[in-house]
Order: sequence, then C-alpha cells, then structure tokens
Amino acid sequence: MNLRTIIDNLISNLIWLIIIAIFSVIYKFYASLNNLQWILLSINICLIIVFLFHRYKFQVVSGIFRIDRTMKDGITPDKALSLCKNNIKFLGIAAYKLVDSTEFEKAVQRCNRAGTPIKFLLSHPENAVLKHAANRAKKDINAFKNKVEYTLNKLSQLKKEHGYNIEVRLYKSEEDSGPPSFRLFFIDEMSVLVSYYIFGEGEGLQMPQIQINKPRRKRDVENFYYAFEHYFNSLWKSSEAYNLLNHT
Repeated sequence: MNLRTIIDNLISNLIWLIIIAIFSVIYKFYASLNNLQWILLSINICLIIVFLFHRYKFQVVSGIFRIDRTMKDGITPDKALSLCKNNIKFLGIAAYKLVDSTEFEKAVQRCNRAGTPIKFLLSHPENAVLKHAANRAKKDINAFKNKVEYTLNKLSQLKKEHGYNIEVRLYKSEEDSGPPSFRLFFIDEMSVLVSYYIFGEGEGLQMPQIQINKPRRKRDVENFYYAFEHYFNSLWKSSEAYNLLNHT
C-alpha cells in the first residue's frame, strides 16, 4: 500500500468520524424533533456530506479543481497572470489577451529565472488557419496574423530591453484547421488552465475553462495534468524555435 492510498484511507475514516460526531450533536440538541423532521434533516446532512466526500475524491483522482462555464466566469487572463509567481508556460494562437494585459509585464518580471525559461508556444504568423479564422469572423484577412506579430513584438522588446529569459516556438499548419486544439496556461508548473478553440467565433473568453492541479503525492500519469503537460511538451519539441533577439 503506497503513501497516497494510506492518506486517502485516513481521510475517508476521518470523514466518517465527522459524520458520527455530527449526528451525535444533532441527536443531543434536536431530540425534540418528531420522526419526520429527524428523517428529513438526516437525509439532507447525508447528501451534503456525500457530495463533499465525492468532490474530494474526484479532485484527488482527476486533478480537476474547478470548472467554469466561461473564462469570464472563471480565471480571466488578468487573474491568471496575477497568480503566476515562479513560471509561465502558454500554448495558444497569439497570446494577445495576455501580452495586452496590464498584469503581463509584472508577471514576467516575477517569473523571470535564469535556469527556467518562460515559454510561449504560438501559431506561426503565416498559418493558413489564421486566415480561415479571420474569414469566419468576417474580419480583415490579416487580423489574427497581426495579433501574433503584436505578441512577438512585445516579447522581443521585453527580452532585448530587460534580458528576460523568454523562449518562443511557432507551430505550423497547412490546413484550415490545425493545432492546437486547446489553449493551455501553466501556472508555476503547479496547475494548468484549459480551454479550447472554435476558430473564428469570438475572442475565446466565452468558452468553458477547467483548472487542473498537478498531483503532489501520487504518480503523475494518474492525473489529467500529465496529459496536458505531455501535449504541450510534444508540440513544443516539434515546433520551430523563434529568435526574439533577431525580431525586427
């Protein structure tokens, strides 16, 4: 039996002890309730405890900490940047909403480390998918390309002026629809915000968002964080390194 299993069993036993204690208190102070009231109260309390227990087990097994209907309802780009203290990794199309945030440069300054680069994995400006998305959104054909260029300009400026340890890679796609399937924002290598794209439909803030925490006391492959980190790393290795210092 591994340490994680032992801890889970201890927590499960603790939950049942709490249940017994709660019912003991209820019985002591509410003995005057009639049978129907007692039954209804007991059922409600049981349902609440079972819900909390299963939520805990779900989070432990999957790593899923929260699910929000939209990014606006969940962790916005500004909020995500403010949470970063040590490291940032991002996979997306242009990262335009991030670099345009008032929190961006402050987050980069906090997360700058000599041995651990801040990583941005972005669309190549010439990807066909960008023109396809612009057509669907009824925008100028270069609208999304310009957003990528804006981000590259911003990152290049920060690297040249401050020497921040920022690395950029660009993925390519020759088709109208291509990678990435997800927008991934890794916070301090401890959690990842996951949302997905529908190219050419809005700015992405209307899409659902999931926050997944990295496991601490169990095998990493038993958690969804591992899957998305593997997805990021695989795409990073197969993408083209971009030299920000040569950007003009």
